[in-house]
Amino acid sequence: MEAKKILPKAIRTLIIGVIAVLFLLPLLWMISASFKAPLEVFEYPIKWIPEIFHFENYVQVWTDEVIPFWRLYGNSLFIVFFSLLGQLLFASLAAYAFAKLDFKGKNVIFIGFLAAMMIPTQATIIPRYMLFRTIGLYDNLWAIIFPTWFDATAIFMLRQFYLGLPDDLVEAARIDGASHARIWGQVMFPLTKPAVVSLAILGFIASWNEYLSPLIFLTDKRLYTVALGIRFYFADEAQEYNITMAAAASAVIPILILFLVCQKYFIEGIATSGMKE
Repeated sequence: MEAKKILPKAIRTLIIGVIAVLFLLPLLWMISASFKAPLEVFEYPIKWIPEIFHFENYVQVWTDEVIPFWRLYGNSLFIVFFSLLGQLLFASLAAYAFAKLDFKGKNVIFIGFLAAMMIPTQATIIPRYMLFRTIGLYDNLWAIIFPTWFDATAIFMLRQFYLGLPDDLVEAARIDGASHARIWGQVMFPLTKPAVVSLAILGFIASWNEYLSPLIFLTDKRLYTVALGIRFYFADEAQEYNITMAAAASAVIPILILFLVCQKYFIEGIATSGMKE
């Protein structure tokens, strides 16, 4: 009986393991190629472990005279920090209002937010370009930051989490004389830690990997983000794929660290954000 139970689990584990390895192969190839000489990148059969590790590829990327990667990191981290700060603040306030307050037109407004989720980002590029050009934010990092503050997906996710919290908490605080601002800040928001961490991870990845908006709104190479930096190396006439892979490998480091550190809260937040309608 024990063997009959163990065998199916072993088969499932093996299948999942094989699929996981297949998903990791491009990442492993990228890391391997980043340490190779230019002519070794496309050798066949693939040498996963280079005979000589060319660490100078990373040195060249991080100390490049035109767009050093440390500057790209600084620009991307600036965008990520202020994007997450505004997004989590506004999304949490809006989600609390939609979940715990009763006001006229609440459902209509919320449906409008959900409808906004179906509008492709590309459809708003031209209006945003005209707006930022008019108000003087073109070729400015804030042109990338401001639109991320109003994220319908983040509002929807946090609203679902707030719906899972007992209404008795709000009622008890109201009886004690607390305002809604105080209830949100001291009672409800601290309870949404798993959902907030999940949103922070998703928001970090989205802002860090954002390519289209920086491509349209940033022209000064000193303001380039990590995504634009990789494109710069890829579009270089020399087509040194080992350098491009070194840039790409450098770009994924923060995302991997963030997920490994916060994966517990990320999984918990995703699992509990849709508990209640």
